Amino acid sequence: MREKNSGNPYINLWFGNFFEPAFSSEEFRTEGIDRIRDMGFNSILLDSKAWQDFFDRYAGQEATQYVAAQEHMISEIQKSGLSHCFLAIYLNGDNLYPNIRYSPPVFGEETTAPSGEPGKWYKYWSERAQASMTEHVKELYALYGKNATRVSVNGTEDRLPLCSMWDPIVAFSFDKEGISRYQTWLEERYGSIEAFNQAYGLSAESFSAITPEEYWYDENGAKPTAWDFQEHTPLFRRYTDNLRWKAEELTRYFRSMQEKLHALDPALYTSPVLSQWGMFFNVSSQPRFRREPGGLWDTCQRGIDPYRIAPHVDNCTFLTVPILEDSSPSAYASSCQNSMMRAMNPDREFTVGFYLGRYLYYDIYNVITPCEMIGMAAASGASGYQSYGYGGLDDGGVMHKLHDPFVSSVRTGNQWLKRILPKINGRRLTQAAVLYPAQMALTEPYFVEGNPRRRQDLLGYYQSLCDLGLNVDVLHPDQAAQGILDQYRILAVPADSCYEEEINPQFEAQAVRFVEEGGLLLVSAGHPLLRRAFGIASESHPAQCIRYRGEGIIPGGEVFECYTGGEALAVYEDSGKPAVCRFPVGKGAVLALGMEYGAEYLMQETGAVPVPYGNRDLYPLCVAEHDPMQEAVSAFLPARVPVQRGIETAEFEDCYVVVNHTSYPWDCSGLPGKKEFQLPAGESLLLPHSAVLIEKTV
Repeated sequence: MREKNSGNPYINLWFGNFFEPAFSSEEFRTEGIDRIRDMGFNSILLDSKAWQDFFDRYAGQEATQYVAAQEHMISEIQKSGLSHCFLAIYLNGDNLYPNIRYSPPVFGEETTAPSGEPGKWYKYWSERAQASMTEHVKELYALYGKNATRVSVNGTEDRLPLCSMWDPIVAFSFDKEGISRYQTWLEERYGSIEAFNQAYGLSAESFSAITPEEYWYDENGAKPTAWDFQEHTPLFRRYTDNLRWKAEELTRYFRSMQEKLHALDPALYTSPVLSQWGMFFNVSSQPRFRREPGGLWDTCQRGIDPYRIAPHVDNCTFLTVPILEDSSPSAYASSCQNSMMRAMNPDREFTVGFYLGRYLYYDIYNVITPCEMIGMAAASGASGYQSYGYGGLDDGGVMHKLHDPFVSSVRTGNQWLKRILPKINGRRLTQAAVLYPAQMALTEPYFVEGNPRRRQDLLGYYQSLCDLGLNVDVLHPDQAAQGILDQYRILAVPADSCYEEEINPQFEAQAVRFVEEGGLLLVSAGHPLLRRAFGIASESHPAQCIRYRGEGIIPGGEVFECYTGGEALAVYEDSGKPAVCRFPVGKGAVLALGMEYGAEYLMQETGAVPVPYGNRDLYPLCVAEHDPMQEAVSAFLPARVPVQRGIETAEFEDCYVVVNHTSYPWDCSGLPGKKEFQLPAGESLLLPHSAVLIEKTV
């Protein structure tokens, strides 16, 4: 994806947000644009949400202070040799009016609050709302389209990247039409009022007779617990049905808007940012941040399935943050989400996105470097990236305040990216995949007991397989059901406590076929796939140390299983029952891991050796000499590249991109070829938190 003005890969940065830069001096804005150019960006995203003062300007009225400031920026961007694109539509219209922005948003049609007052939120399914959004995009390009960013992408020229939505979240509307719409959805979902009554514990005579209090989750009321999820209580049904409806409405919204925007101008390249603070791997409750658990920033509370939105946009993307749920830095959290974006955009170019700057009060870029983030973008196979942000007076818009080493790392990374992306040809090698826990990601929030650990299970599998030198994709069950598992040798199935809420028989059939034809399937404890698809019997087991190859492992979780049949590779210390079993199936095998393996691989805390074990030598899995999953995978699919924990190697048809996530230099001489380092330090030394492109020798 090449930005036309510069001829270089598309590298975009948001300049603005909140009341910056509209109320700064012209000097600040001009200096900021020059600094952005000097850091290597070639496109600037402008905060051009659908406010009334933009519509007034379209009608020929005098520019407000905000609009005038943006017009000044557009002029200065062109003078600097950069181009601009627009953030045109935002989540609920605007979250700043009237406290920060003084011009109201234009909704077209907004939702209705329970009180009957205006809901101050787009009615996403409304034709009037969508028409107003389309009109705003039309007028933005009519008035400000000169020097708008144009890219060549997917073999076509002069496409116009458009952030057609930022942080989309559907809201309910408590007017007559909104209530009827949801009642109809419930009737289609349950089929009969009797089935609905049984699920909700009601005795309604018809769907039209039920009230919002009976079917809409009260965010200020009781929160569903793990018990509610397990027992499928009426509270669970209300909560999860609300999210499913939101997700379906959101997918319909993007389908409809894609048609409208392409009808407006086929050159528009829709690239909505589906989440500002990551997808699935979000920050959870942190007292020092004064935050409630997750909230709407937890994408599992939004009602969104990005994989199902992907066919209805030109570029399915979002911003990642390299953190775990407790806000501790994790480069692999971003790498894993990059893999998701790659899988969401099969057979087409795509961009990844990431946050640059400080994250709330925790400076993650004292640990992870911008060079490292940009290296991961290249390793993902992306053809460009977008980032946030500069001059926003926000927890993510403070690049204008950051120190010179940070700025230098951004500049170095961008210069390297421009040199190496043209040398990467073809898609990444496909070797291993991790199954996206789609149902849990859609409906189970952080506040449900055990959820943070279950999310880490996915990330742990991803990181462990990367540490084995493998190329890893994160696939949705819908994709796996379509027969693409033939491309892979290994499939890992992490925890998904909501898996049986939407059974996909095609996926299960493909999983069996995958193993029978020679694949290796890795499955965490508690996942129904073992029983449903393979008939493998298991039972719950109390937490005990696990013995593997003579070494004792202290697990840190709460979900454990033992198995009947198969070849026992590891056993529980006290009971002697199988903890890890291999089951041959056709030409392949299933490896049943009696723990949430990925979460164990990432475990950062462990207690002392339990007293009953005396002075036995026991360690957590993350530091054990022998790892049953990794050894089984290595025996099944030996690494094609040198392997070290913390070294991420992406293999393409004609090159490798290697990212060093450790704090130590790594000798990459084991991969012969011409090397293009971000930070040269000899012929083969890859410095910490940096990347290298290695062209394959013939």
